[in-house]
Amino acid sequence: MIETANLGKCYRIYNHPFHRVREALKLGKNLHREFWALKNIYLHISRGASFGIIGPNGAGKSTFLKLLSGITQPTEGTLTVNGTVASILELGAGFHHDFTGRSNVYLNCALQGYTHEDTNRILPEIIEFAELHDFIDQPVRMYSTGMYLRLAFSVATAVDPDILVVDEALSVGDEYFRNKCLDRMNEFKAKGKTILIVSHDLATIRHFCTHVALFDQGNLLAAGSPEEILDQYLEMAHKNRILHADQRSGSSTSPRWGTGEVQVEQVYMRDANGQTTDVFDTNSPITITANFRVHRPVKGVVFGFLIFRSDGTYVNGSNHYWHDTPQIFHFENDGEIGQIQCEITRFPLLPGHYYITSCCYNNLEGFPQAVDHWERALTFTISERMTGQHGVIAMDTAWNLQRQMNR
Repeated sequence: MIETANLGKCYRIYNHPFHRVREALKLGKNLHREFWALKNIYLHISRGASFGIIGPNGAGKSTFLKLLSGITQPTEGTLTVNGTVASILELGAGFHHDFTGRSNVYLNCALQGYTHEDTNRILPEIIEFAELHDFIDQPVRMYSTGMYLRLAFSVATAVDPDILVVDEALSVGDEYFRNKCLDRMNEFKAKGKTILIVSHDLATIRHFCTHVALFDQGNLLAAGSPEEILDQYLEMAHKNRILHADQRSGSSTSPRWGTGEVQVEQVYMRDANGQTTDVFDTNSPITITANFRVHRPVKGVVFGFLIFRSDGTYVNGSNHYWHDTPQIFHFENDGEIGQIQCEITRFPLLPGHYYITSCCYNNLEGFPQAVDHWERALTFTISERMTGQHGVIAMDTAWNLQRQMNR
């Protein structure tokens, strides 16, 4: 069980290292300014909960986990933690770079209260899970980030803590080891252990966690079910995108290349009501539109859109040439402007963040040449309102049970 009341963490910010010394020696006025990384946090996390913590960068998520792990102490309020805690925070934290992997295992286990004999007993399991048989006696400074993760996660889970704290560490692992870690965490979950996980991967949070808390600018905005809180976070992220940057403008710094005869000036999406937005429901109709301008005559132009999930998973690519009714366009007049639209009657993507790459290619002869290829021309979100399926796309399914009685 974890309980916080009026929990806060304040850091002193100095403009120059010497100011810290002057202030410590009381040579004049205070020279720092205060930065509250966390403020007024009231939270109850029950034993056995799988608790997700989400929020934008700088929200205070990692500071909260450091307080729970005992790495730093609160400035105000109370924090009650019942049970042993093992944490996987910054990669390499708790490791001595000049020690071997084996020595670091003994060091970390000792910090958890394990004797040398206790560590001997679990060492083979740690090495086996981390798959570091050939490197366990090498200095960890030689390890890749993936090897760090494997060893850190293996040690943290092998000591069988009551509370496991994971801060974005899984994001650096490959798909195979990430799934291996999630399987281990599911084993902890089945044992009634408490798990706290910080992640920007909303799909993992949604499918793994029983409760979610939303942080922003050091404040706890809300806590509740994954569906409720993730929907609130997506709405907040949408408002922030509108407030800070119009991602549909031509001033984007996303990678872009091409010969330049035609330039796409704007890409946007509309819902079934014709409203421009970047938040949609699963299976809703949408229209993707690209406004373009012709700078020089060109023949054989093909427009297309590539859709990717935020983690880079390629979802779909479509254009009007590789189509049931192929089309190819010729532009002969400088200064001509126009629109190309792609209508999708049922957008089957499941909840998450996605982006669109706009493609304009010359396909008249030979290998297609880029006229205007615009990476990440537009980002959009599929809302959390559909919760019945997992993955990337929604499918129409029908279930049928047949039973036979043994005679």
